[in-house]
Amino acid sequence: MLTAVRLGAYVGVLGVVFGAAWGAGSLARPALSPAAPAAATATATAPADAHAGMGTGEMGTGEMGTADAQGTLPDTTGLSASTDGYTLVPTTTALTTGRPTDLTFAITGPDGQAVTTYAARADGAPLRLLVVRRDGAGLQVVYPEMAPDGTWSAPVRVPTAGTWRVLADFTPVDGTPTVLGTDVSAPGDFAPLEFPPARAAQVGGYQVRIDGDLRAGAESAIFATVSLDGRAVTDLEPDRGAFGDLVALRAGDLAYNPVTAQTRAEPGDRSGPGIAFTTTVPTEGTYRLFLRFRHAGEVHTVDFTVPTTGAVATTSGGAR
Repeated sequence: MLTAVRLGAYVGVLGVVFGAAWGAGSLARPALSPAAPAAATATATAPADAHAGMGTGEMGTGEMGTADAQGTLPDTTGLSASTDGYTLVPTTTALTTGRPTDLTFAITGPDGQAVTTYAARADGAPLRLLVVRRDGAGLQVVYPEMAPDGTWSAPVRVPTAGTWRVLADFTPVDGTPTVLGTDVSAPGDFAPLEFPPARAAQVGGYQVRIDGDLRAGAESAIFATVSLDGRAVTDLEPDRGAFGDLVALRAGDLAYNPVTAQTRAEPGDRSGPGIAFTTTVPTEGTYRLFLRFRHAGEVHTVDFTVPTTGAVATTSGGAR
């Protein structure tokens, strides 16, 4: 089980620190489409003690990602449509750009039949679907609905052509957390994007910054700080049991990596401007991080590109 982050005292200078970090050499990066939010890069790093005010309840066991009994997942998670007898079987073979497409699929079990019962995830849902373009752009987090026969469906609208990766994150009853992945195409011309390292992003009037180092094989503390029009946001709203959800995908192959939110959020709670997470990335490389947070009744999504730092950490007791 991942240990909770110890949160330092949060002081009123965060707005000044954040403003300085944002202004230090920010660099625009290509947008997915006209409808996608712009993001930016900042090179300065805010101090680690400027990330408190994140809520009071620590999430010792509740995870926004999924992990096995040891709290880790192999670096191949989500790279296959089948594992341990479970298979992701899409019945939608193509998506249409610019308008919703009903994405339908089933999860078949070791007996070859569609699975109809699942253990609840930490966010209360039986299954979460991630849809992201193969170059790591445009992540969507979808909570589909299941028919009695085990068929899942959800309307998905992709803004551009290309190959889109579909990741199903679930836990079978009496089973282990599982992430299965497959590709669905959206016909049309496609130009992949490159994402340089970026720790600052913006959507609408919100500015969001990610701090903390990713070290392969070692638990890493990650902090997100949310500002609106240059002022710290202190009334982030709960969304599915937490004040934020962070998805981590390895750049290149989109291997899924579990992330744990460090605060619980009950209805009526408010927090901010910081949101704390922990994660353990399995390999050196670059990771695409997607943060979702709720404020003023709306869910906002921003993305970052963060490389690992330092040498691979060694562990005892066998391979991870």
